[in-house]
Amino acid sequence: MQGVKKYKPKLFTNFYLPDFIPDDNFYKVLKGKIDFNFIYKETKSIYSHTGKPSIDPVVFFKCLLIGYLENLCSDRAIERMLQMRIDLLYFIDHDLEERVPDHSTLCKTRQRISVEIFQKVFDHILGLCVHSGMVKGKIQAIDTAYINANASLDKLVEVKMVDRDFNEYIDEVKANEEPTEEELDTAKKRLEKSQKSLEQFTAYRKDKYSALEGGKEHRKNKRRFMSNATHMSKTDPDAKIAKKSGKPRMLCYSSALAVDTHQNVITHISAESAAKKDSRLLLDVTESTMDRLAQNNLKVKSILADTGFSSGENYYILKQWGLKAFIPIHGTYKEERPGFVYDEIRNRYICRNKKYLKFIGTTDAGGYLKNRYLSRKKDCDQCPFRKDCVDARGIKKIEHTIYREEYEEMIARLRSRSGKKSYALRMQTVEPVFGTLMEHYGLRKINTIGIDAANKVMLMAAGALNLRKWIKNTPFMA
Repeated sequence: MQGVKKYKPKLFTNFYLPDFIPDDNFYKVLKGKIDFNFIYKETKSIYSHTGKPSIDPVVFFKCLLIGYLENLCSDRAIERMLQMRIDLLYFIDHDLEERVPDHSTLCKTRQRISVEIFQKVFDHILGLCVHSGMVKGKIQAIDTAYINANASLDKLVEVKMVDRDFNEYIDEVKANEEPTEEELDTAKKRLEKSQKSLEQFTAYRKDKYSALEGGKEHRKNKRRFMSNATHMSKTDPDAKIAKKSGKPRMLCYSSALAVDTHQNVITHISAESAAKKDSRLLLDVTESTMDRLAQNNLKVKSILADTGFSSGENYYILKQWGLKAFIPIHGTYKEERPGFVYDEIRNRYICRNKKYLKFIGTTDAGGYLKNRYLSRKKDCDQCPFRKDCVDARGIKKIEHTIYREEYEEMIARLRSRSGKKSYALRMQTVEPVFGTLMEHYGLRKINTIGIDAANKVMLMAAGALNLRKWIKNTPFMA
């Protein structure tokens, strides 16, 4: 006989929540194995001893972890998920009749708690991975990726021109330093050049899209000429315009990531300005990773990174820190000068005509320190190759970076067998971790405003991924 289900809610029921959750449930195992009670001590100073009790800070952090473990990108989605799942209620110490934290409470609490406490939660989870033998610390792979910000390109506003008086600018310089007359003159020239360059770019940009007023094509063309020099987001001033090859411009943050190559555990993550070059981030990320691992009695020995992190200064400092780096050379470095041989012992160049280019000093060219070498005009006047060699003054000039030795060492290291293996290791370590964070741990978009809040989002997403790895790589589920 066909059955027909008739449902009638009970007025009273005897329900014990833990009995209805399987013993191998991820959140039941997690609750039994992790202790977040240290958070009470860390957050005590931000609350008053009087007034209405706030949300339990441990419950708050558990709610955030649930959001990233369940690939949720908003506080509202976390609230809805908590209302539907009894295993999540059990994990955050709530019973059936208790009201779950709403999205506004999660948002306000995130703003109240400092980023330093979020870092301590991340460090605590990393410590669990270290003590389980999942982190060796020797080799760290570093990379960055753009994460979409919670702002729209359509809401950008133009940056106002620098209109302050030069004397006001000089007063600010004098307040911090005591510059010489030459330094003041240089500062004035730089300010004037910056103003002129910004004015020229703005005029060029307006001229390019003014003829296409209205419609989709106008908006598309307009975006092509937006930059951080001319526009800023009114919604989130910390978000910067960035562009990947083959993709449209976007407002985003740069996520700087370090991953231990033993079991792909994240050892560092931070939100950085998308306007910064990767090469300017490497040393800060490396130092932070070294400090964090040193707290767990681990020492970093090698750094793996891609070409975007290449710079002579980075090579030099990493060498001073005792680290062995594997970072491909950027294309701007010239390994050889056709027709010239570098004499390393005497620090000079020798041309095809057996004449010398002597070292005449170090110059600051475009913000980069370079050694300069010049030939003698009388040598070049009689040279059969002078037509394709000398400049308008009738001499030959060569400049190379002061970090030439470090570049040459890096080239030799990358061509070695270990260098080729390290390049493949970096690709199969840090890049898949970034993909996992974006696709499965709610890091497709930053759902907060400001770089501090973006840091909190990234720390919790990375902590959630490490936490799942820790559970999977320990015998708790047996």
